Amino acid sequence: MKRKVAWVSLMLAFTLALSACSGSKTNNTAKNEGASNEKPYEVVYAYPTFDNVPPDIQLVQEEINKISKAKINVTVKLMPISSSAFINQINLMLSGGEKLDMMAMFNYSTQVSNGALYPIGNIMEQNAQGIIDALGPEYYNATKINGVSHGVPSIRDLAQDYGFVLRKDLVDKYNIDLSQIKTFDDYEKIFKILKEKEPNMVTATNQTNASILGSYEPDDPLGDELGVLLNSGLNDLKVVNWFATEEYEHMLRKLREWYLAGYLLKDATTNPESNAAVIKSGKAAGYFSQMKPGFEAQESLMNGTEMVAVRTIEPVAKTDTVTNVTIGVSAQSKNPEKTLQFLNLMYTDKDIVNLIDWGIEGKHYVEIEGQDNVIKYPDGVTAENVGYKNYNWMHGNQFLSYVFEGEDPEVYKELEAFNKSANKSKALGFTFNGQSVKTEIAACSAVLTQYQRVLQSGAVDVDKALPEFLKKLSNAGIDKIIAEKQKQLDAWAAANGKS
Repeated sequence: MKRKVAWVSLMLAFTLALSACSGSKTNNTAKNEGASNEKPYEVVYAYPTFDNVPPDIQLVQEEINKISKAKINVTVKLMPISSSAFINQINLMLSGGEKLDMMAMFNYSTQVSNGALYPIGNIMEQNAQGIIDALGPEYYNATKINGVSHGVPSIRDLAQDYGFVLRKDLVDKYNIDLSQIKTFDDYEKIFKILKEKEPNMVTATNQTNASILGSYEPDDPLGDELGVLLNSGLNDLKVVNWFATEEYEHMLRKLREWYLAGYLLKDATTNPESNAAVIKSGKAAGYFSQMKPGFEAQESLMNGTEMVAVRTIEPVAKTDTVTNVTIGVSAQSKNPEKTLQFLNLMYTDKDIVNLIDWGIEGKHYVEIEGQDNVIKYPDGVTAENVGYKNYNWMHGNQFLSYVFEGEDPEVYKELEAFNKSANKSKALGFTFNGQSVKTEIAACSAVLTQYQRVLQSGAVDVDKALPEFLKKLSNAGIDKIIAEKQKQLDAWAAANGKS
């Protein structure tokens, strides 16, 4: 399963009377909502969390509601749910008819197929033009399924490049020339030096319960890897079996060589530790990853030591990179228009964005004097004891969020330029509907679970395991899936002038 930044998706929308700093358009139908005597509509917003529920969440919620009630006569109830339980909890809420208006998710197309999301595209222009303006039409259109959007991506790195990140002290100590690394095979130059100089350290680890190729993606997976476009979808719209290509086999053989040479973590397929934990323990020097501007600073903070990166796949935007963090309105929301209006504030109102992301100024963070939009913890407050924290890549428009001390103050300007200049897959905006081949998808997914991680971590003999893998995929029906995916892609391309 591919790592999704940080990896990981979520969205919201509306355009109306916003503060001067938001700069968004005004919606005449909602212009005077704040003066309404009607009871404010409460938006229940569920999202996954990787931490405990912050103790000050109610305080932050109250501050958000002061703004949203005045502007659009809406209040919000924040509902963080443990990421491990999120999908099950959401499904229970939906099936049980519990109040749920909006949710952030990492499985957008599945939720659309399940009928869990309201078709917000039908009411976006009236209620959330600010979101469309902030995203831009190309990235907004990437969320459309059968011509209608059911969610919007958080504004973050909507494209990704790929490479390897490692400890800078080791690069400096052994004079490793990263400019010589141009291809996947070239990483061996790094690995060989480090193995000779640091024999008790493996060079590369991979994220928890994943494989190296799960973080290094030279194709457009078209949602599930069961039929992909080669070269990130930049060449053509020919769907192929990635696992049967010469390129995939070559990469597997190279990974096997590296594994046998001691470059890769031996227990990578079962290792429960995060990359940061392995790096901090001194067991590994680095790891493969998808990347973005500011990635090195982000990973340096996470690993507690300065990291440097080398990139060997150019930035590219795919449907997966856009929609992997998406925010949608629940199909059972009693007031999708008002919900969408609140979502719009998450993309256009800087005060709302920073309350959701960082909490209350003076209590959970303070601005650094002389540095615009850069913050730090107040005296006596640390990452461990702060009363509120969230994920600014998840909730609406990250480009309106403050930058935390230690990161590049210009990182969001760089990210915006990165998104605009990135290559675009020819299939950007295509979403596969696997309903007609769901039996085959389930069978092939089981085969992937059995073989993919061990093969892509170098842990098994390629000559033996790869033929078994391909035969089982064939028996499970991958060719039928590919044919159906090609059929849908061709129809999408014709309808969108892409053929």
